[in-house]
Amino acid sequence: MRLRHSAILTNTCLSLWALTGCSAPPSDSTPSTAQAETPVPTAGGHGVLPSERLADRLLTADDLGPGYAARPAATTGSPEASVEGCPQLEQLGDTADNPYAMFPNQGKRVFNGPGGTQLTEELYSAPPRDLSAGVGRIMTAMGACPSYQLVTATTVAEVRTQTVPVPRLGDEQWGQVLTVTAGGGRTIVQQTVIRAGAVLLVVSGSPAEVTVHAQTALAKATAR
Repeated sequence: MRLRHSAILTNTCLSLWALTGCSAPPSDSTPSTAQAETPVPTAGGHGVLPSERLADRLLTADDLGPGYAARPAATTGSPEASVEGCPQLEQLGDTADNPYAMFPNQGKRVFNGPGGTQLTEELYSAPPRDLSAGVGRIMTAMGACPSYQLVTATTVAEVRTQTVPVPRLGDEQWGQVLTVTAGGGRTIVQQTVIRAGAVLLVVSGSPAEVTVHAQTALAKATAR
């Protein structure tokens, strides 16, 4: 099934290539295969925030420390892609069924980090029940298949997924490590997703960077 650039799967997987590049040398790290434990969602006390408020709550290079510099998010859409080998992900291809498309309040910032790494932060806001249901559906679909192919006009990437535990921050948490192999190289990227009330935080990057910066990002995103 063809996926438009606005679909969550395309945004997620193609951003993996932009984060560190699939031509990066193989990583020696081996992600854990432990299943993430999701607590019962709570209502949360944060109201829905407009996009301009979310933009103010994104991390800055100063928040991250030496060696980081923010760069503008891409203004052009990602190329169309298709998923092969995972029917659950294919079902997210229809934009009408894309839960993230229901969340018009959003903000995004991409950072270049030390040694050529990249870190991406995304914020979304919607009523807590809507965020919980939509993101739960996305993460269930993304974790349904241990491996699949993501195909564009110029690249075929093999994607392996592993659900990993994340700190109990906010009301709900999801963690996933994706190993993307394409063009003879391999990249390992972790995505940590945290819902706190009406705010959803998505941090993507190398496992070490995500682990270090996710809590800082959440604190700023939910500050009153």
